[in-house]
Amino acid sequence: MTQSVRRIVLSAAGWTVLAALAGPASAATPPPTAKPAGEPDITFAGQDDDARGSAPTNPFAAGEQAVYRKDAVPGCVELSDGTKRAGSIYTTRAKRLKIFNLKRNIYEFVPVPACKRIEGVVEWERLERQWRFKEAGNPEKVYTGRAYPVRMHAWRLTLRNDHEIVGHILGQPLYAFHDGKAERFILHKRHKGPLGAQLEDLVHIRRVVLGPQAYNEALEALKAPGAKAPGQDGKQAPGASQDGPRGPESE
Repeated sequence: MTQSVRRIVLSAAGWTVLAALAGPASAATPPPTAKPAGEPDITFAGQDDDARGSAPTNPFAAGEQAVYRKDAVPGCVELSDGTKRAGSIYTTRAKRLKIFNLKRNIYEFVPVPACKRIEGVVEWERLERQWRFKEAGNPEKVYTGRAYPVRMHAWRLTLRNDHEIVGHILGQPLYAFHDGKAERFILHKRHKGPLGAQLEDLVHIRRVVLGPQAYNEALEALKAPGAKAPGQDGKQAPGASQDGPRGPESE
């Protein structure tokens, strides 16, 4: 009985010594804390230095901001009906032109300022017939007597070093900002028109020429007698809109 009591007393004394050596819990070494993040490793063109670390950039920002963007290039958009649109040319903020190189069978990403020309190549075009199912549950289809135009596009990008890339671009937008408005155009792969329309009604981009010279020549053409302003020719450019930039289409 006496030995048991001594063991208990010694055990209690031992724990007291260990606790004293360890010190109070508040004196323990604090856990390491994460250091604040520094400057980003990658900065996209057009991102202001004083805006870093603030609210994220809106890729569909208002068209009025395009004139201040570093990735906007003066140029001209020429359509298949002969009309021209002059302005600062750019695409979605912090994006590059994504083109599938038909020769190399890979996707390549090209910034707009690296391009000298963007030319449309018509691979084929035709009037597609409209078909519908004869009746519910019947796989047989009948021709409705109506048709719509369809055109398949490829695009030739000529870079500033005269290197050429030919391939498909899946519905990426280009904007032409001029006189306080941004007009949108779509680089289609497959361009489809409404029922009853003809192929000549399906206006498409013939070429985009980048540079101050092309921009000035297009402005002079708009000032010529009889020149029509955008939207006055009764036809609409592919994806054209003067309500400000919007998101890309699917094709």
